[in-house]
Amino acid sequence: MEELTVKIWVDLGGSTLKILLDIPQKSTKPIIMSSRVIKLDDWLVSNRTVDILNIPPEADAIVRFGRCYYAVGKLAEQYASDVTNSIELKEPKQNTAIPKLLAIVGIIKQKYQLPTKFAVKLTLLLPFPEYQFVKDGGNNFSVDLKKALSNWEFRGEEYSVTLVNFTCKPEGSGLIMLRYQQQHNQQDWLINHKIAALMLGHRNTSILLYDRGIPSGYTNNLGFYQIIQTVIDSSLGQNAAALTQAIYKANDDISPNNPHIQALALTEGKSKRAELIRLVKAIASAQKNRWQQISSWAKLLVNDVDELIIGGGTALLYQKAIRETFHSTSLFWAVATENKPIPQIPPQPIEPSGNREEWEHKLLTAKPGQDALKAKQALEQYEQQQADYLEQLTEVEAALAREKLPQMQLQRQSQAMIEEIAQIFFSQELKSDEKYFRVTQFVDIYGVWSASEKD
Repeated sequence: MEELTVKIWVDLGGSTLKILLDIPQKSTKPIIMSSRVIKLDDWLVSNRTVDILNIPPEADAIVRFGRCYYAVGKLAEQYASDVTNSIELKEPKQNTAIPKLLAIVGIIKQKYQLPTKFAVKLTLLLPFPEYQFVKDGGNNFSVDLKKALSNWEFRGEEYSVTLVNFTCKPEGSGLIMLRYQQQHNQQDWLINHKIAALMLGHRNTSILLYDRGIPSGYTNNLGFYQIIQTVIDSSLGQNAAALTQAIYKANDDISPNNPHIQALALTEGKSKRAELIRLVKAIASAQKNRWQQISSWAKLLVNDVDELIIGGGTALLYQKAIRETFHSTSLFWAVATENKPIPQIPPQPIEPSGNREEWEHKLLTAKPGQDALKAKQALEQYEQQQADYLEQLTEVEAALAREKLPQMQLQRQSQAMIEEIAQIFFSQELKSDEKYFRVTQFVDIYGVWSASEKD
């Protein structure tokens, strides 16, 4: 019997792991989970009491490989601290990639009741410098991963999984691939243009640049987590996870009156208002300072691109700043933006019958009295219809002109892409606001998946 082969696409985000899963004869499924990982002491592992509880694997992801135990996702959050997360976020993603990937494979195995032995084809997104390091054979990551999968343990069960194929892609490549697919028959689109993808993430900010088909990548450490750390340092002791969630939910309404911000208060009475005002000022200052650093860095790299693709969950918080900073650049939003709805083209108006000379002649030739009054009213009605027609015609012509504007075309293509991802993977499971946040997180890995499926 042929061994089952599972295809997995993974985006190792700084805050969340985004996974697309393809099991033969089943539809592709998304999985999202916390990216926290922490090494566990043997004593903690031996004294766990979860056996009597029916806990899903994604909430209880514990991995052993070699002599070490690791908690991943929600379980890691129970044992970890904000300090350990800050340390991890400063390290290369591949340093903690193997326990995360083992946890993902273990979750898939138990969640979908796969056989004890199966094969995996893995595609992994990494920051451009790490992608180059892995791709050029500068380290033994794929060899180490293959060895780890051959003998490991997940939630007390021993597994042996075969890694039959490993592919690595740079972060932002999914955005480029999606835009390339939208060009349809323009196979030379990348060769004839300078295209950049700006990824604003939790851990860092990166740019993937294709200059007439020649790729290059740039990454810095300017991530959203640094905003959180700055705010925590000036607060009364905020929790990083709660603060992060509140800022994303509040979006551009960072004020003491926002219920998501109010829920962060640690004091009561008169002190509460003062605490919230101080907290709001700290958030606004940290966000402004971080964007000044990001934009100064990014403008030097993308100042002459034909198109700038905006991606990453943090981009949702900087929509206005991005538009102001890159006001003369064609922007494609690979995020679920809060743009006003695109105006629809009104139907072509119907021109009134007859012409002015005809109705004037009828008035001049009408008999005095009632006939002349009716002819006058008919002429006035025609003139009003003609004025309405010209006004509607102007609206149609303006709408058609807007349709031809590059930015309008980009907006339509962006919204179509977001809706497509939402329908494929998040049609019913989530509320509308959460659904589109999840879509934004998945765009990059979706682009890689989509391109590989079309190969």
